[in-house]
Amino acid sequence: MTIRSKLLIVIPLLILLANGVYFFLFRSAAVVQSSYDRMMDRVLGYRQSVQSAELSLEALYGYLLNPDSATKAEFASARSELEKGREALERGERPAVVASSAVGFIQLLRTLAVQEDEALSAAESPSDALMRYESAEKTVGFVREAGEALVELELSVDKPIFRSIQEENARMNRLGIAILAVQTLLGVALAYWISRGVTVPVERLVKAAKHVSEGKPQEALPALPSSDSKDELGVLTGAFLQMLDDLKASAERDRERLEQDRLVKELELRALQSQIHPHFLFNSLNVLSKLALIEGAEQTSDLIVSMSKMIRYVLRNPDEPVTLREELGHVADYVAIQQARFRSRVRFVTEADEAALSARIPSLTIQPLVENAFVHGIERLEGGGEIRLTVETDGSDAIVSVSDNGVGMDEATIRSLLRMEYEENAAPDRMSAGLGTRNVFRRLQLFGGRDDAVRISSRPGAGTTVTVRIPMNKEVEKRDVPSIDRG
Repeated sequence: MTIRSKLLIVIPLLILLANGVYFFLFRSAAVVQSSYDRMMDRVLGYRQSVQSAELSLEALYGYLLNPDSATKAEFASARSELEKGREALERGERPAVVASSAVGFIQLLRTLAVQEDEALSAAESPSDALMRYESAEKTVGFVREAGEALVELELSVDKPIFRSIQEENARMNRLGIAILAVQTLLGVALAYWISRGVTVPVERLVKAAKHVSEGKPQEALPALPSSDSKDELGVLTGAFLQMLDDLKASAERDRERLEQDRLVKELELRALQSQIHPHFLFNSLNVLSKLALIEGAEQTSDLIVSMSKMIRYVLRNPDEPVTLREELGHVADYVAIQQARFRSRVRFVTEADEAALSARIPSLTIQPLVENAFVHGIERLEGGGEIRLTVETDGSDAIVSVSDNGVGMDEATIRSLLRMEYEENAAPDRMSAGLGTRNVFRRLQLFGGRDDAVRISSRPGAGTTVTVRIPMNKEVEKRDVPSIDRG
């Protein structure tokens, strides 16, 4: 659930809860107020009826003293108010305890009305009218006494109601305070829960970002929020982790690129050191080749030509990859010189698939493997040595294998070479071979962009096979992996 959805659910729930509580309090107060209003209406009705009876009697007295239209209209108005009050009392509800007294009070009001009508009819006879007026005046006294008695009775009957109303008001006040406190605590708790659900993951992400910006290792990152969360913070955490993975991959690529640059610088330095007067060296070899040919030493001349080709191949631009065909040509020149040395002790066999010879490869990578087979594999054999170089295709890759039937090597040496390591206390010739082979393997891995570019199969006394896998369709950058001195 997203943070926005949580807020859209929690906030309306809080509002509905508050409205429900206030509605409950309002309804309870309304019930109490309704009971109180009904009681007060009855009390006020009695008092109003008594007052209306007195006013009606006064208006009758004024008319009897001065019978004209004005005093008659004033009496009619007062009489109308008396009738309205009586009718209201008749319609109203009242407790059973008060019902009989209320009926007697209403009957007194009717009697008063009858007596006033009689006094009004006898207005032409002053003595008769005065007598009837005095009867009405006594009735008003009874009405006053009955009204006071009804008020007292109502108050005595409604006294428990007053107490109940007071207790209900006190209870409602306490309930209101409790509900307000609970609602406040609930609102604070929900606000803390939502804010903590937002601020704590954000603080963790900020700490992790500072950790990364300070260059500290990613393995020591502080605890991050769960990326499995479905809200915005889970998405943010996932994006942050993806960014860290991308940074790590980018750093690895930069490290490999820096290593390539270092290898290039080393090669350039060695190339500068080895290119002292190259033309003089080539010219000298050509002179020696011609001289040997003139003297009839054709084999010597051929070896000198092979040496000249090898030196020229080594001194070429190391940044430019070569084809397998060109590398095998360099291997052939090297083998020609070695066979002149070993003669019949070593047999060299080459089997190459023409379809694979166009594959691009870093220069000086196959010849060092053949050289190691000569020097460290079969050099100690007195005869029967064989080195086999095969080139074949496997899907989109070219497979180059260099095999010998020499002394072989143990598993620890194989692991050391494949891990690009060498023994610090090894003999000088063994260390040189390890360094040269390590550099060749590393260049092949960087060139192909794969860790399984080289595989070694060997056992002590059973020979060694080094297999190299090269992508045939690789687009080569202008600056290739440099060649390294093979030791």
